[in-house]
Amino acid sequence: MQNSTNVKHVLTKIMKVSFTQLILVFLMVGNSLAHKTHGQDFLERNVSLKLQDKVIHEVLAQLEKTAEVKFIYSPKLIQADRKVTLVAQNERLSEVLNRFFNPLKISYKTFKNQIVLSTTTDTPDASPKPEPTVVVAPVEGKVKDKSGASMPGVSVQVKGTTRGTISDPEGNFKLNADTGEILVFSFVGYQAKEVRIENLSQALNITLSESASALNEVVVIGSRGVPRTDVERPVPVDVISAKELQGTGQVELAQMVQFNSPSFNSAKTGINGVANYADPATLRGLSPDQMLVLVDGKRRHQFSGLNLNVTVGLGTVVTDMNSIPSLAMERIEVLRDGAAAQYGSDAIAGIVNLALNKSVGKGTFKTQYGVTKMGDGATYLGAFNYGFKLGKEKSYLNLSLQYQHADATDRSDFYNPRPVTGGTYTGIYSNTQATDEATREARKVWPAYGAFKVGQYGSNQTSAYQGFYNLGYPLAKGWNLYSFGGVSLKDVKALGFFRVATATNANSTPEIFSDGYTPQLPGKTRDISTVVGLSRKLNDGWNLDFSTGYGYNNLDLWAKNTTNPSMGTASPTDFYVGRSAFGQSTTEANINRNFRGVAGTKSLNVALGVQFRMDQFILEKGSPESYQVGPLATTKSKAPGSSGRSGIAPEDETNAKRTNLGIYADVESDITDRFLVAAALRYENYSDFGGNVSGKLAARLKLTESFSLRGSINKGFRAPSLAQTFNSVTTSTVQAGAIIQTKQLPNNDPRLEKIGIEKPTAETSWNYNLGVTAKAGDQFLFTLDAYQIDIKDRIILAERMIVSQIEALKPLFPGISEVRFFTNHVNTTTKGIDFVSTFKHSFNRNNRLNVSLALTVNQTKITGQRATPDLLQAGTANKILVIDTVSISLIETAQPRQKAHLNISYQMGKFNFNWRTSYFGAVTAWEKPTGKPHITLTFGAKTLHDIAITFAPSPKLNFSLGSNNFTNVYPDRVALNFAGYTNGQIPYSRNVNQFGFNGAFYYLNATVNF
Repeated sequence: MQNSTNVKHVLTKIMKVSFTQLILVFLMVGNSLAHKTHGQDFLERNVSLKLQDKVIHEVLAQLEKTAEVKFIYSPKLIQADRKVTLVAQNERLSEVLNRFFNPLKISYKTFKNQIVLSTTTDTPDASPKPEPTVVVAPVEGKVKDKSGASMPGVSVQVKGTTRGTISDPEGNFKLNADTGEILVFSFVGYQAKEVRIENLSQALNITLSESASALNEVVVIGSRGVPRTDVERPVPVDVISAKELQGTGQVELAQMVQFNSPSFNSAKTGINGVANYADPATLRGLSPDQMLVLVDGKRRHQFSGLNLNVTVGLGTVVTDMNSIPSLAMERIEVLRDGAAAQYGSDAIAGIVNLALNKSVGKGTFKTQYGVTKMGDGATYLGAFNYGFKLGKEKSYLNLSLQYQHADATDRSDFYNPRPVTGGTYTGIYSNTQATDEATREARKVWPAYGAFKVGQYGSNQTSAYQGFYNLGYPLAKGWNLYSFGGVSLKDVKALGFFRVATATNANSTPEIFSDGYTPQLPGKTRDISTVVGLSRKLNDGWNLDFSTGYGYNNLDLWAKNTTNPSMGTASPTDFYVGRSAFGQSTTEANINRNFRGVAGTKSLNVALGVQFRMDQFILEKGSPESYQVGPLATTKSKAPGSSGRSGIAPEDETNAKRTNLGIYADVESDITDRFLVAAALRYENYSDFGGNVSGKLAARLKLTESFSLRGSINKGFRAPSLAQTFNSVTTSTVQAGAIIQTKQLPNNDPRLEKIGIEKPTAETSWNYNLGVTAKAGDQFLFTLDAYQIDIKDRIILAERMIVSQIEALKPLFPGISEVRFFTNHVNTTTKGIDFVSTFKHSFNRNNRLNVSLALTVNQTKITGQRATPDLLQAGTANKILVIDTVSISLIETAQPRQKAHLNISYQMGKFNFNWRTSYFGAVTAWEKPTGKPHITLTFGAKTLHDIAITFAPSPKLNFSLGSNNFTNVYPDRVALNFAGYTNGQIPYSRNVNQFGFNGAFYYLNATVNF
């Protein structure tokens, strides 16, 4: 990191070049190269080499490098371990191949730049001499993988004979065999499959499944070039398969990732505002809105609600991953590196790409029931997936449906009016103990203190109905149509804090609720999305992709079993609070081509693209009583608006829009077999705050075939969300035991300029990554990456500015107790190390062991703050803090900075045993009690253990019995002297995000494959 300043200076100079000029250069180079290589027959290339006493596969590897071709073959079929000698001096490749292969009785066919090898006695089109006792006839068919993609190079052998062939580039095969004989299909990384021939006239359709011992995962995310494995990628990517997702026993997507990727964190919360309806999810300990979510490489829209509660993600909007059914996933790719230059705003911490299921001709039905050790939180799941072929080769329509219901949990303590001896007494009827006890005895509603609870604190009751589709269909002239999208409807029943019946309390209405009340805060969220695109691969190698998509989310909120205290007896008890909505339309065009042999390089991939995006943020008013200021607000100091959640007033209604135009260039080149370099440059212009340039450089050096060094540096950015810019809701929150109403100011409010607060602009970042990757054969792999992320002008939600205590605010905000706003105020630095290792071994066909260990250790620190504006400070003696310890702790210490997962899976015949150990590091919360100094509380590190046993009586049916956190581990409890304990209502902190607080969970599920 010592040279980071110099690197920044160089990259900044590079990025000052006109982006239009850069695009023109790439287009001219691309056209020139396309013209140069169009129609070129690679068999006419001249090659020179001298190889003596080398095995065949070594000779083929050298020919691949020299002639820029790819051989597809079965080592066993062509006996690739035979030693040969080959000498060529500036000869045509076709002549060299003929001279080389003829004595070895190897034949070949060409397909584009691929050469498929077989034997001269057993080619797909030739009929070999039958063995004396067997009468044979042609048998043909096709081999595909589970996604429906053709598989070239698959070895097809007639069991017990020397007859065999391999599949061609389209997956087709043809050989001679007889009825009753067995064909054996094998391919590296896939389970061998035996098929008995029943009918010679019927074509065979063979599907191969990946082997449990297959180690390397090939992904595209983070690169627009060729797909690469772990050891070959210049940036770190976690790949979580569908099997690993389902194996967690979780029912929601974010929780499945939470227990597979240590860099990803998401935990359930309770009594926590908008976080009740969409879980905050983070990457590398940064903010939820600094992680970009993609679906099959396309940007996913965000949630509409803005989190204004004191918890992880304060002041941010999240992307609701739980709105997509898990069976719609083929896998999930977690890119742990900044990628704003490649994919646009928000990718400062990295990317989560949801890769969709494309399988056809098979289906899955899964059902699950689970319950906590406490007997609550009963969870029901019914999920369905099926893929249809639409009449054409390579067509598919994959559909997923899911219903889930989870009952609420309750981990609150008994209500205690005085948790700390000698502390403040807070009774239900009075703050004077004698009066309170006398009233309680007389009313006979509540038993003795210490024997009853006044509300619930735990996971919310949730019902969700979800559907998702993924479609692909080949059209005329090489065009392919694709589309995906879905609908999610969720009903969440959240709760607020208990409101006492003390007549003098600002939030009580004893005339209606004589014994106090707990507000119920139900919410309905609807999520709709669709993407439609066209793609085509041209004959000269260019790949075209055009798409348009739209995503929409709204959140309707109510407040029930509550009152508007300022209205007194005239108050209703049910309110419609209002609606937030967010819509995003994205239209983009992407082109790329992989050139070979340019300027002496092995390959050069050039990608260009343009994207137009339009965002819309809407706030719609609630019922009048939800925001009304009643007469008791002035006569008895009663709080206005529906208690628990104030409504959106007409003056707070918003319909804000903005547009964004982005254009990028992306280059990736294998300079040699061992040295890879990638670079990207992106310019984006926003209609509301202007433009930004981001860039990325990455490289990977193979020291050996099994050991590599990799590194990257990138300049990224995150644009302020529309919700941060235009949100103007008056909210009711609880801090330090007090319920406070706060006015959230939109950043177009002219009064902000008068106190020196500028409109938020983009956060910018510099991200550095340096790592090593290694593997040992096909069994062991590990990656180790160190990183640093420097963020400048990070957007925060300012502290509550108490109007009565700040002279500059008094004339501007009469009648408002507090104001808040968003501003670029802090700089942060995040440093960390990620380690991932995997070991897979097959003892035999029925006994397999998989072991993985992954951990992350990081730290985030605020390294700088802007000065408080002079206009805001003017006239006020005490220093005005724009950010204080509570908000600082949410950035620095509220998430685990150490997290690890150890997963051991052993398959033995029809049984599979899975053990997962998860370690969550300590977290720390701060609070500022009224009139007292700040205090802090650290919640220690914890280790959770999960276990599951799966029994598969047949390939089409399996049952799993498991327990998550079966040792029943809970976080440390909130100290009784913390105001956040709230008389026992909050025994586990809601201000930090560790791993939840529901204890052990037991489940049983059944999966039917058909």
